[in-house]
Amino acid sequence: LAYNPDPETALLRYGYSSMTTPTTLYELNMDSGERTMLKQQEVKNFTPENYRSERVWVKARDGVEVPVSLVYRQDSFQRGANPLMVYGYGSYGSSMDPAFSASRLSLLDRGVVFALAHIRGGGELGQLWYEDGKLFNKQNTFNDFIDVTE
Repeated sequence: LAYNPDPETALLRYGYSSMTTPTTLYELNMDSGERTMLKQQEVKNFTPENYRSERVWVKARDGVEVPVSLVYRQDSFQRGANPLMVYGYGSYGSSMDPAFSASRLSLLDRGVVFALAHIRGGGELGQLWYEDGKLFNKQNTFNDFIDVTE
C-alpha cells in the first residue's frame, strides 16, 4: 500500500510491479470500484508486450518443489537453448519479490533468461520454508540453487 494521508477517504493508493511491469502507482475508489493509474516508472524504448514472465516449479534432489520466477524476451526464447542467469537468496527469511528491473532489460534483449530462485531459507513460502534452509538444514539452500540451475 502507498501513502494514504486521510484515514477517512474512500480512496486507496497502492503500488504494483512485476517482472514485466515497471513500478506503477494506482488509486482505487473503494466506493465506485474505479481504478486510476497515477504514475508509472518511465523506461525508454521498453515495450512490455515483448517480454514474458512465468512461475515454474523445479524439483530439488530431495523431492521438494522450489518456485522459480522467470522473465525473458518472447521473440528470442527457445526453451533450454538460451543463456540463463540465476539469482537467489535463501537466508534470514527474506523474500525475493519478482519485481521489475530496468537494468535487467539489456540482458533480456540479448536473449538471456533471468531466473529468480525462491530457495529454502527465504520467506516466500512461510516459516517452514525458512526453517528448512537454516542451521542444520542450510545445505538445502545450496542444493536448491544448484538443482534449479541444472
